[in-house]
Amino acid sequence: MVKIGILGADTLIAGEIIRILINHPETVISNLYAPALTGRSVSSLHHGLIGESPLYFTDKINIEDLDLLFINERNELSEKIVAQLNNLPELKVVALSRDFIPGVGVEDGLSEINRKSLVRGARVAYILPPAVVPALIALAPLANFLLLNSEIDINISLPQELTNTSNIASLKEIVTRILKERQSSFNCLINLTVNPEPKELRSSVTKIKIKNTLPLEEIEKIYEGIYDDHNFTFLSRSEITAVEVEGTQKTVIYLDKPENDVLEIKVVSDARMRGGAGDAVHVMNLFFGLHEKTGLRLKASRF
Repeated sequence: MVKIGILGADTLIAGEIIRILINHPETVISNLYAPALTGRSVSSLHHGLIGESPLYFTDKINIEDLDLLFINERNELSEKIVAQLNNLPELKVVALSRDFIPGVGVEDGLSEINRKSLVRGARVAYILPPAVVPALIALAPLANFLLLNSEIDINISLPQELTNTSNIASLKEIVTRILKERQSSFNCLINLTVNPEPKELRSSVTKIKIKNTLPLEEIEKIYEGIYDDHNFTFLSRSEITAVEVEGTQKTVIYLDKPENDVLEIKVVSDARMRGGAGDAVHVMNLFFGLHEKTGLRLKASRF
């Protein structure tokens, strides 16, 4: 069993992680670090856990006893742990923001673009922001085939509290860096907008427009070839809505060519899972050689 600690266990994203891990067959939650709530039951804050295994917040965390630590906030303790990682060779870390885990040797925690590195000895990863995950999943196949050679319009809608995780310049920088790693000649202008949706929603809808003269059937084959062995990303040949994915780890892509030289891509995902709790658990599975879907076989929560 993988022994888990969560630093910043009182955050919203930690609640999502706990709800997944409570039914994960290969993990045991050992530490839920939230000093201000010491002794309180987790279900008193993170609802939906009443009747599950009793868990309590604590002001202590025993790093030597853990196999993996999720870091959900940057504070004095997280910085101390990060500084000691070289002396903790058995500990693996998944950070929910790049800001929480400064330094080199940190992997991008997204299977669709970085699965080989994550399964081949990686110890530390950070989860990319939910605003960029669908866009990268949509654009990476085109970059792999050197097909990104024109201006790219990216329009993202996601829950309001998630729109402030990174500013627009930072989001563009992440997208540019990762696409350039796949297409060294990449130098396209990116127009990126983020639209806040009501906070009670979970879904992320990303729409992308780019110049491309290939027939739609050829582009679809590229995507199917890239993602045919991935467990959470799928191509749809019919129009899609967020109800297909809400509450799951799935990302679904729909391609369309309204004009011969224009490609439109629509991507739907759950913004609290992709770029959030689901990707964090997915990376944990990859770190420990577990099947990618372990603990993540989730049904859609809206129909």
